[in-house]
Parts: sequence; C-alpha cells; structure tokens
Amino acid sequence: MKIAIDARGAVWFRGTGIGTYTYQLVRGLTRELGHEFLFFLPEGSGSGVLGAADAKWVAVRENPDWQVEQAHMVRAMEEAGIELYHLPQNGLNLPRYLPFPVVVTLHDVIPYILPQTCNPAFLRRFTHQMPYIVERADMLITVSHYSKRDIIRHLQVPPEKIAVIYAAPEPIYVPLPQIPCREFLRERYGIKGEPLILYVGGSSWRKNVGLLLRAFAAAKKELGPGAILLMPGRATPEIEGLRQMARALNIEEEVVFPGYVPVEDLPQFYGAADVFVYPSLNEGFGMPPLEAMACGVPTITSWASALAEVVGDGALQVDPYDATGLAEAMLKVLTDEKTAAELRQKGRDWVRRYSWKKVVKETVLVYETFME
Repeated sequence: MKIAIDARGAVWFRGTGIGTYTYQLVRGLTRELGHEFLFFLPEGSGSGVLGAADAKWVAVRENPDWQVEQAHMVRAMEEAGIELYHLPQNGLNLPRYLPFPVVVTLHDVIPYILPQTCNPAFLRRFTHQMPYIVERADMLITVSHYSKRDIIRHLQVPPEKIAVIYAAPEPIYVPLPQIPCREFLRERYGIKGEPLILYVGGSSWRKNVGLLLRAFAAAKKELGPGAILLMPGRATPEIEGLRQMARALNIEEEVVFPGYVPVEDLPQFYGAADVFVYPSLNEGFGMPPLEAMACGVPTITSWASALAEVVGDGALQVDPYDATGLAEAMLKVLTDEKTAAELRQKGRDWVRRYSWKKVVKETVLVYETFME
C-alpha cells in the first residue's frame, strides 16, 4: 500500500505534544516494512527528521494561500500513485479534492471546550474547518478515550469512525542521576536551588499554572529558602502575567523562567527535579507527566480531562481548583521519602504500557483497513 503522511508537524511543532506525536510516528513508519511511504516536509528542513536516509519525501514550500500549497501536495500524491493520506496534526487545511481515503489524527477539540484559551486566528480556523474535516475523513485517530468522547459530543462523529491509539514518551526520557543533572542546569542555564519543583507544558490559561504558583507560595513557607519552581518554555504574553503573579505572591526570586529549552536538554531538567507538577484543566492526552514518570520523577497531576486516564496509578492526582490541596500534595512528596519512592516506582511501572512501537503498529492496522 502506498501511503502519504503530512510530516511537517514534526518540524513545525517539535517540542509540543502534537510535534512529538508526528516526529515519533513518522520515524517509526520509515522502519515499517510491507508498505511504501511518502512524507511531506517543510522546504529547507531536509530528511534528517525522518531518521532514514532512504525515506521518500517531498519538500513543500509554505504559501500564504494554503490551497496553492495543498494543490502541490495533491499533485505529488497522484504522481506517486498514493492510496491513502494521513494528516497527523488535526487535519487542518485538508484539501477539498482527494481521490483516495483520508485518515486524520484529531488530538482534541479544546477549541470547542475552552475557546477562550485559544489564539483567535487558530480558533476561527479550527472551528471553520473541523466540520468538513471530520465529515471527509474516512477514519479518525485520537489519543485517549476522553478525547474520543469529546469528539463524539461536539462533532457528532459516529464512535466506530474513531480509533483510540495512545501516544507515548519519547525514548530519550529515562531515569538519570540527579546530581549530574543539577550540575548541567547550573552550568548551562545558571539554575540552582533545592528542592526543585518542575513544570513543563506551556503557559496557556487551561494549563492552570496560576494555581501552581499559589500552591508553591503556600508550600514554600515549609520548604525553606532554597526551594525553586522551574518553568521552562517559550516566551509568550502569558509569561509576563505569570511573572506579575509571582511578584504579587512574593515568590518572584524563587520562580525561574529559563525560556525555551531544546528537546534534547529536557531529560536533564526532569532528572534534576524532586517533583514534577502538572495541574492542567484540560488535556486530550498530556505528554509531560508521562515524560516525567519515564524519567523516574515523582509526579503530581490534576484528575481533570484525559489526565486521570493517561497517568492512572502512576501519579498523585489532585483537584485542579484546590491550591491548598496541591500545596499539601507537593509537601507530602518533598518531605516524605517513602511517598516519593512509591511514586517513582509507580510511575515507571505505569509508563511501560506506552511505546512508540505500539503506536506505529496500531496506526498501520488502521491503514490496512483500507486495503482492497
């Protein structure tokens, strides 16, 4: 079977959940025997992202008129004799004319659930295009049963048209010795302090970082002057609001915003942490808690949305609206070594159920349902 994959998200969104999903999926598919794959990549990116020198790929020049861009891709697929097209990043800009089946990975429908947390331009684009996308797609893949229920509720998609295939942490996330990781943070980023509470995951309102700041302010009175809350991530308008909040809570010096951190450095951030906290209000999946658990870091999440399903028994789950409860959970992990050790073990045990080999295998099974 000849299958085309829009792999551009592996470059565009690297470091995000959708970017990780696309990156690991396409790299896994290059090693999949029995089918031929054609990958679309952004012009100038090169094939290194695919991890296979012999992988077939087509460079796509970005065009302000996405229909011009897509017409180029459709022609390339027709010339290659493609029999199936997979769009792993929500199907946006799906062409109107495609003479073969289409699979779309729809990660979540957060723009319908929390529209106030979305960029206005993205919100308009998503809500305008999504009814057509789910109607045209012959099969949807999503990343949790929670997300599947949301898709059915908001877009009236028949359940049998949606396959749930869990994502997984990348293979780079493994337990590392804490002392060398802390030395790395100090030498590379000038970061020092302990205990070290880590948050990774963006600054959108739905990530509930304000609750984390309030909980840290409450807990810090018992953690001592060396405690820090470390929050790597790209500079966004929301970051300034979080800085102001930290200032108002009198924890400005203890909350560290190191800015963008490349993916290859993140395992050292996890390895240096004493606890990872992720109090998000809504997730279609929630990759960072699994990354932390894979690194052997005691992990605290909220029980909201897909998180309860995804982290299971591997993390301590709290009420996402209770700052006092989160502060108490953080203190329990940071002051009770037995609790911390149990969470480390539970996290490592739980996360073993997720793997990219499994993701690739189950995705190929979806493709094969369209074989004649």
